[in-house]
Amino acid sequence: MILLVILAIALLVSLLLGGSLRALGQVDLRYGGLVLLAMGIQVLVFSPRWQATVGGGFWSQLLYVFSLLLLVVVVWFNRRVPGFALLGLGLLSNTLVIAANGGRMPVSLQALRIAGIAESRAEFETLRVTNSALIGGQTVLWFLGDIFAVPDSVPFSNVFSVGDVCIALGGIWFVWFATRPMESRKE
Repeated sequence: MILLVILAIALLVSLLLGGSLRALGQVDLRYGGLVLLAMGIQVLVFSPRWQATVGGGFWSQLLYVFSLLLLVVVVWFNRRVPGFALLGLGLLSNTLVIAANGGRMPVSLQALRIAGIAESRAEFETLRVTNSALIGGQTVLWFLGDIFAVPDSVPFSNVFSVGDVCIALGGIWFVWFATRPMESRKE
């Protein structure tokens, strides 16, 4: 959610500083349809109906990682678009840590406390969180997980990873580039 807020703010600032939605609409991304497929898979896998019938087990985790890999493919084919290399680095980082941990993003209990999401392991377990798991002794690449937090005193408080920071910065860079008039773009 916070990533969408950041990108919306970036878009608003860019538009206020002379950017154009028309220019954004003229950006030609290769294999952009795969983004819609990936998002559709994630909406399905994390939907209440899917969770009630299939749950968060093997198939859910496999489809989740597959959807992330689809996004990595799109970024790869668009890697020369400004911002996409950094965005791709973040996406690859998140995909790697999620895949290495059985389809779940490792999350720090300390970060959850700071964000005001959960105070204890027991409280975390009561949340409807299907794509996260608390960092423990068996967690692989934990340092790529959600170990940072926006404090609960800040709107949209949440936990985030190094990968999320790269995705946000790459997204901001892309929005800035893509909203510039075609004649002023320098790739």
